[in-house]
Formats: sequence, structure tokens, C-alpha cells
Amino acid sequence: MLSDTEIWQQWLEWLPTAPPVDRPAPLIRQYRARLVEAGVSEADADDQLAAILRLMRTETGGWRLLFNNIYASPSPGFKTEPNALLVSAVEGHPPGRALDIATGQGRNAVFLALKGWDVTGLDISDEGLKIATSHAERAGVKIRTVLESHAAFDFGTALWDLIVITYVPVPLTAAEYVERISNSLRPGGLVVVESFASDATARERKPVDIDPADLRRAFAGFRILHFADTLAMPDWEPEATRLARMIAEKQRAPSNIDSG
Repeated sequence: MLSDTEIWQQWLEWLPTAPPVDRPAPLIRQYRARLVEAGVSEADADDQLAAILRLMRTETGGWRLLFNNIYASPSPGFKTEPNALLVSAVEGHPPGRALDIATGQGRNAVFLALKGWDVTGLDISDEGLKIATSHAERAGVKIRTVLESHAAFDFGTALWDLIVITYVPVPLTAAEYVERISNSLRPGGLVVVESFASDATARERKPVDIDPADLRRAFAGFRILHFADTLAMPDWEPEATRLARMIAEKQRAPSNIDSG
């Protein structure tokens, strides 16, 4: 039986050779078929995929290769318009500085820039950022792009009025990560989250799955403006599935003015 290290290394070696696909699921199915064709039993192939999906929660190298493949596809299999929850979150909200984590091809970043936001788009895919910059130029706006993982990126302190996290494998239910987000937001700043959802104890989970109950507990120190654990159409799959959606506001410091 292969170790996790060996399974991961073989996955990384295969990714650059795979033909471009339009979203992650078909790419993973291609790899499973390749394993079976190479003589791996179906049960062992499933075990290897489970290990890969588990490792993708913490390893960033595979994401860069995977999304460089996906963004090279001429026909995106994901929504190219801005995320609907984000659109509703900023409706009527004064623009400021926004950080779009895993901006991809820039669908959310360009939308925000068109609304007057000063936007930084963060991603590990150089292919995605190249397309995002092109989309911004065609739209007549500017976005700042950073080629870096969310783990390595310096969020700073009191820098952002909005942080967008949609379909990204970040540890959003970990207290230290929420603190990192909170410290980087200005008072009254928003966090917009949407991703696939499953219970933390579920046997098979996508790397981007969030446990909605854990998410709500993790952001207990924020003012929750919107929260939903719902069955709906995601931005990254062609059929309805369980999603977690949240708009949270960093609470403002209480006034020290004596109203009496």
C-alpha cells in the first residue's frame, strides 16, 4: 500500500500531463480512470482519491496545478458572473478595500472594481490571474493581483473593508484563522462566505466543504447579517447541492460617549 506521500507525489506528477477540463470533478474522475487502467483495483483507487482529497485541505501545490489546468480550458464549467451572495452583500454598501481570496479568473474582483472597490485578488494559479487581469482590462478597471497561497499571504492589520471567500479550501472554522481575518478587517468590515457544505464527521467531504454549524460558532464574535445552510445551485457544479452561505460583519467598538 502506498503512503500518503507517495500518493500525493504521483498525483502531482500526473496533473501537468492531464488535458484541460472545465472544473475539478472531471479531472479527479480522469485520475481515477488512469489508476484503474494502470492496474490499481477500484477499491484502492477510491482509497487513493480519498487520501488526495484529504491532503488537498492542507497542501497548496496541487491546487496550483489543478487550477492552471482548469483555467486553461476554453469552456469554463463554473459560473463566470459574480457570486450572487456577494452581489447582495455589497448592494448599497459604500466601497472600500476588498480582498478576494482565490480570485481565479476575477469574476468577483472585476465586479467589485466596477462598483468602485479597491480590489486585491489573491490566487495560487498564475493562469487564473493572467485571465483575471485581462478581464479587468477589458472591463476598463484595475485590480491588484497577488500570486500566493492564502496561508503565506500577509493579511495585515485593519486593512480591509471586505473579504470574499467563495469555494476556497481555507480553515474557516479554526479559531486562529478567524482571528487572522478579524484582525485584518476594519471595524464594520464584511466577510462573505459561500462554499460546499457537509458535517465535519461526514465520511466523504470535498476539500472546500464547510460544516455550517462549525462556521457559525467560529464567527460568533461577528454580527451575522445572513446565514444559510441550504440546498441550492453552486457556482462550481451543474446540480443543486448543500451549501453554506454567510455574510458577517466585524463589530464596531462600542462608543465611550456618555449618552446621559
